[in-house]
Amino acid sequence: MEYSKQIKALVNYIRQAETKAADFKLGLEFENLVLNQDLTAVSYRGEHGISSILEKLSVNNWQKIYEAKNLIALQKDNCTITLEPGGQLELSISPYQSLKKIEKIYLAFWQEIKPILQENKQILMAVGYQPITKISEIPLLPKKRYHYMYKYFNNKGEFAHHMMKGTASLQLSIDYEDEADYQKKIRAAYFLTPMIYYLFDNTAFFSSKITSGPSVRANIWSHCDSNRSGIINGVFSENFSYKSYAEYILNTPAIIDKDNNKLVYSKETLIKDLMKNNNSQQIEHYLSMVFPDIRTKKYIEIRTADAVPYPYNFAFAALLKGLFYQKENLNYLYQESLKYNQAEFLDFKNKMLSNNSYQTRKALISLLIEKAASGLPAVESAYLDPLKDIQQQYGNFKNKTLALFKEKINKKSALQWCILDNKTCS
Repeated sequence: MEYSKQIKALVNYIRQAETKAADFKLGLEFENLVLNQDLTAVSYRGEHGISSILEKLSVNNWQKIYEAKNLIALQKDNCTITLEPGGQLELSISPYQSLKKIEKIYLAFWQEIKPILQENKQILMAVGYQPITKISEIPLLPKKRYHYMYKYFNNKGEFAHHMMKGTASLQLSIDYEDEADYQKKIRAAYFLTPMIYYLFDNTAFFSSKITSGPSVRANIWSHCDSNRSGIINGVFSENFSYKSYAEYILNTPAIIDKDNNKLVYSKETLIKDLMKNNNSQQIEHYLSMVFPDIRTKKYIEIRTADAVPYPYNFAFAALLKGLFYQKENLNYLYQESLKYNQAEFLDFKNKMLSNNSYQTRKALISLLIEKAASGLPAVESAYLDPLKDIQQQYGNFKNKTLALFKEKINKKSALQWCILDNKTCS
């Protein structure tokens, strides 16, 4: 397929997802760690393994999805449960305009999985990284895509395997109205990433040791694979467009090609040397093989937050809804982003994540929360209240856990507030 036709196919795919402002929705993906009560990771296999949990959960009208003979996902009308490479359980909820609607689906999922976890003496925990178990002790999920990726990352950044098997995140997707709106939102989203990395840093322990310094998640993605993670070159250019993103995709090594629904390990071969047609499933696959902080599919995906427990995960959603779906707030973010070229932004990011920017960062994050509240109806601005408390008292989620750990000198007690339980999810 000619390069110009590849560009056109990708641009058309992105353009077809344009949405009228009145129909803007939010898509949320919640990753959680499935742990034993001693906070060690639960494996995929075994009598009480994650596969068994999915099997038991499936009786509640979930459609089972297999790869070979392995149960790897469940699906309902409005949500999907998938597994990440280290067995992290991800709940993806269909996009809705109402946070209350998304919350209702989220809590219904908890009510379904709760008795299974209680019977197994297991927990779901929303933190950014495995608190006890090292990744060398976590078997890779039996999914061909993950095995090819794991093999490819052997020669990449030092934390690429940690990203796959150890991390858990909270991701949100937003709609765009047209190419101008897309350009504004993707640049504004990148400007916001340092504050999201900091505020939603929920990794107090890494490889079982206490963390210090900047966001572990930011550090992991900075040492993963520069071809497909972090910042997209050119995103701070005035001319960044659908075509720019298409060129970024086409000039990235594919790792895996998808041919007639079969996955083929393609190593360093660039996507432009593999793409044969404008098949939407193939395009969707290629778009899924890059992991920048802000990713484009049929929406703009914001990927820089650690997993945080309920109700703070909905504070994250409210924060971004209030900032991106209110015209004045979006314009504010965009105008702020115009102060930086790419090199200047990276310097700004490093400063915002350093311990030397406490006052500046606190003031900026407080302003962002205030602006988000003004961009939401009263019933949804209330979702921000618990986030305000965390930010004012601790600065971020990690600092709360570290303060509790210092007080209790017990990792499980310090992390108790990150466990999904009857108290938080009632």
